[in-house]
Amino acid sequence: MDTTANIIFRSISAIYDSAISGSALHPTLYFDDNERDNTYYGFRLNEVIPTRLVIRTYKEGKSCIVDMLWLVDDSKIEGKGCVTFYPKSNEIAVKGDSKDFVSTLQSDATITACYKDLIEPSEFLNKVIVGTKNSCPSKLQNETKLNLSNLPTNLFAFSRSTLNLKKIKDESYQDIAINGFLAIIDLLHRSLEILSSHAQKKSDDKTFCIRCGEKLPTDSYFCPICGTKQG
Repeated sequence: MDTTANIIFRSISAIYDSAISGSALHPTLYFDDNERDNTYYGFRLNEVIPTRLVIRTYKEGKSCIVDMLWLVDDSKIEGKGCVTFYPKSNEIAVKGDSKDFVSTLQSDATITACYKDLIEPSEFLNKVIVGTKNSCPSKLQNETKLNLSNLPTNLFAFSRSTLNLKKIKDESYQDIAINGFLAIIDLLHRSLEILSSHAQKKSDDKTFCIRCGEKLPTDSYFCPICGTKQG
């Protein structure tokens, strides 16, 4: 396993540990990119909101680009909204029918804490996208070579980060990169929780689980079917 793959696997294992199971299906379906020499890794992730993770890596000059695509099991979640984080400028761009979740994202303590870790490593993180595929701006889809029409779910997340190939053998740089990936995962988990809560369907005195879509009383704290904590 090369150094880049080792960093990625160490980062994912640090959070998911035994929750990793098997590989994602047909990872090349989700990226419209045949011009580069891409390497793909796929995971099924259990007991957390994201259920599939596809990773694409490729070299660009003296850098290694790492694209991470989460496919969220949200078959019963309906909603339109897309949030793009630009860590370098600390900006949040929003597109969608409902924007009332923006203030929640901006004031959330977990997301605020993640920003510090993502901004510190120079040139590490390019962008993060979280939302429903029908609301993702076409410009971003073209730029990131995402083929969202092939996603089997509505809710997704994407991040792009850059590793410096000159520094990648250095253990201290590897630690920085691992911490960066851990911060990305934390940021995406919390963002997906918030977005799922605002996107879920509501009917009379019922709400739906943000993960499996099971009908729940409005005051439910956990889903009795999948055990997911509600937002």
